Amino acid sequence: MQILLVILSLVLLIYLCFKGVPIFFGAMISGIFLLVTAGMNPVEQITTTYVTGLANYFGKFFFIFVLGSLFGKLTDISGAADAVAKVVIDKLGDRFIVPSIMLAGVILTYGGVSVFVCMFTLYPLMVSLFKKGDISRTLIPAVYFAGAGTFTGMMPGSPQIQNLMPGQILGTPATAAFVPGIIAAVFEAILVFGFMIWYVGYTKKKGLHFEMTEKDEAMLKLKEGKELPNIVVALLPMIILLVALNGFKLSAELALFVGFIAGLICYAKQIPWKEIWKHLGDGTKDGTGSLFNTAAVVGFGSLVQATPAFDTLIGSVTKIGGSPLIASALAVTVLAGVCGSGSGGLGIALPIIKDYFVPLGVNLEALHRVSALASLGLDSLPHNGLVVSVLNVTENDHRHSYFPIFVTTCLIPLVTLVFMILLFYLFGMA
Repeated sequence: MQILLVILSLVLLIYLCFKGVPIFFGAMISGIFLLVTAGMNPVEQITTTYVTGLANYFGKFFFIFVLGSLFGKLTDISGAADAVAKVVIDKLGDRFIVPSIMLAGVILTYGGVSVFVCMFTLYPLMVSLFKKGDISRTLIPAVYFAGAGTFTGMMPGSPQIQNLMPGQILGTPATAAFVPGIIAAVFEAILVFGFMIWYVGYTKKKGLHFEMTEKDEAMLKLKEGKELPNIVVALLPMIILLVALNGFKLSAELALFVGFIAGLICYAKQIPWKEIWKHLGDGTKDGTGSLFNTAAVVGFGSLVQATPAFDTLIGSVTKIGGSPLIASALAVTVLAGVCGSGSGGLGIALPIIKDYFVPLGVNLEALHRVSALASLGLDSLPHNGLVVSVLNVTENDHRHSYFPIFVTTCLIPLVTLVFMILLFYLFGMA
């Protein structure tokens, strides 16, 4: 019965997320329900266990979130992200519209640009190209997510938070399980690119066409005549960041700081210095806002861990599939879906996995890579904050645009997760 009540508290959290309740309030309401039904003192547990879980996570990942956000802000205000995307799309765009947009998203996110910043970079270019190719604008969110929001987050060496968090908690490098990780990333990329190219063709056969909106026209005019840095200059801080993280094996925080300083130097001509403190302030707010939302869910996870039913639940989960790797993959996948956040799912699951599953003998590098991929499976269900934001920004809705998003960001990553686990068995790492 107690396990059922824990599950019900998770269901309540999902329901509140779907209803648009801010994640902090959703976590608090669900947490109070959990504690009352478990016969625990909600005031005592909220002010101690919840706050401690939230604060510990916030402190541990503060600089990763903030510096990552600041680096993304520099690529945005300098036009560096636009320059990279424009070069890729100019080379391939007219003949290969969908692959070129997706490839631009891959390069930007693997280079350290946040998925949200990438959206504002690619959106004007996508509108222009979709108009040329007469592709329905309802596909803009799916094409964007397919390139920027799928395999680059879990690839070995990626500076995205889904790849950095497992390293912070497990003590593994960003390049953990490099060979099987790259093979799985290529496998997922083929499925994602193949599906999106086919689906765009399918919608054309159904007679869907591009329709320009007033917002599209205003946005295209706003981007006209903006001076962009040279492509080499635009890419240099991204390359420096990747080399610092993966070549010199600097900590994630230090590598992001090096990338940020490189951005200030390389983008100096394009940065609006008169407004620099405003932009850096906005970047800090964005980073801390994302971090707080994730930490709020992690605090809820701490409450779950404090309940009497938790040990029983863990005992059941560890027996699933007879493998700590499989159990960990399931735990991260489910919790990412519950939170509507890959980092939120990792934040709850990884400390538990470290305490309960690692002692069972799981390979840490395999666990790192599986966790990173699992966090990018069910995280983008309809209640995911980024999904909702992208649909709003692009003037689309779930009804007309969500199906291909689900296939590329949920279904294909789950298929890839199974493939990756089989790879680890093949490599003797499971």
